[in-house]
Amino acid sequence: MSKREKLLAKAKNSPKNISFQELEALAEAYDLPLKPGGSHYVQRLPDGRKNTIKREGDKVKKWYVQDVVEAIEMFSHTEEEPNE
Repeated sequence: MSKREKLLAKAKNSPKNISFQELEALAEAYDLPLKPGGSHYVQRLPDGRKNTIKREGDKVKKWYVQDVVEAIEMFSHTEEEPNE
């Protein structure tokens, strides 16, 4: 299991325990980066929607983590080979 897969599993299983740095690294690893936009960070999705994430020190609210995980699952282009 790669580092990004471990981080994604952690975000899915315990979204309350993800730091902002981990969330930022996770989004970057799946090519859906967070960009600063004033007091919030913005994640622009390929379909035109945006996720906004408020950083509170090193903490991130659970629902922001869930939004990023949902975007990763929806838009990531993981290279999974079909079972033969």
